[in-house]
Amino acid sequence: MDRQLRRAILSRGMNIQHAEAGDQLITKNLRTCDSIDQFYNDLHRYSFRLFLRDLLEFQPILSLTDLTHYCSPGAARRYLRNLQNLGIIRERDNEQFELLVDFVPNFGETLEWYLSEILRREFDAPASYRVVLKNGGVGGDYDVLALINDKLLYVEVKSSPPKAVDNAQVKNFLSRIRDLLPDLAFFFEDTHLRMKDKIVRLFEEELARRYGRFAGESFPVVRLKDELFHINHCVYIVNSKRGTARNFRICIRDALEYQLKRSGMPLSPGLTGETNGTQNS
Repeated sequence: MDRQLRRAILSRGMNIQHAEAGDQLITKNLRTCDSIDQFYNDLHRYSFRLFLRDLLEFQPILSLTDLTHYCSPGAARRYLRNLQNLGIIRERDNEQFELLVDFVPNFGETLEWYLSEILRREFDAPASYRVVLKNGGVGGDYDVLALINDKLLYVEVKSSPPKAVDNAQVKNFLSRIRDLLPDLAFFFEDTHLRMKDKIVRLFEEELARRYGRFAGESFPVVRLKDELFHINHCVYIVNSKRGTARNFRICIRDALEYQLKRSGMPLSPGLTGETNGTQNS
C-alpha cells in the first residue's frame, strides 16, 4: 500500500490488518504487464463485465449458450478468444470452455481491483482494494480506498443489480463512513439501470431512521447529473452508465468545486462586467 494512503488511514485511528488478498481475482494468473493492461481495457466494456459474471456463475465448464445472456454470440466468441489468449480459459470440444484459474466465487474482487486501477491510472491516485481495518465498529472490509488531491476517498462497490441491494448494505456503508471519517465516499453500483427507484430510496429511508424527520433537510439526496446523486457534496451515489471514470470525475470535480466555493473562491460567473476578458476600473 502507498505510504501516503497508509498514513491517511492510520491518522484516523484505524489499523490496517491486510489488503489486496487477490485470491478471488480472475486475473490472479496473469503475469505480464501487457496481459494485465489488455484485461483492464476489456473491462471498460459493460457487456464484458456482465459476460464475466455469467462465466463465473457457470464455471468451471462453460458453453457458449451460458454466456450470451447480456451479449451477442459474436461478442461472446470475441471475449472468449481474448480470455484464451490471456490463458484464463481453454477451449474443449463442442464449443465448451474451461476456466483455468482456481475457483473464483464471484466477480466482486475483480470489480474492486478494476476500480482501484481506474483511480491509479486515470487519476494518478494511490489506491488499494479490499482493505481490512481494525478498530472499527462495523465488520467486513473497505472495498476501495484512495487518496485524491490529499483527500481520502472510500468506495463501496456493488456488482449485483440494484434489486439485490438492501437496507443493511446502505446502513453498513454509512456506518463505515462514521468509523473511517473519509473526505469523500462513493456508493458505486455497476449498472446502467436507474438509481433513483431503489438505491436513492434506501438512502433516504436509512437517513430518516438515523436522523429523524429533519433528515431530508440536513441530508437531502440530490441529483447531480444523470443517475449520479450526492448528499451534501461529500457522499455520492454512482452508477457506471456512460463510463465509470467519467462518473467518478464528475463527482470528484463537484466535491472540489463545493469546497472551493465554501473557502471563498469566486467561481460563480459575475453579474456584470465580464465581457471578453475586460474588467471594470
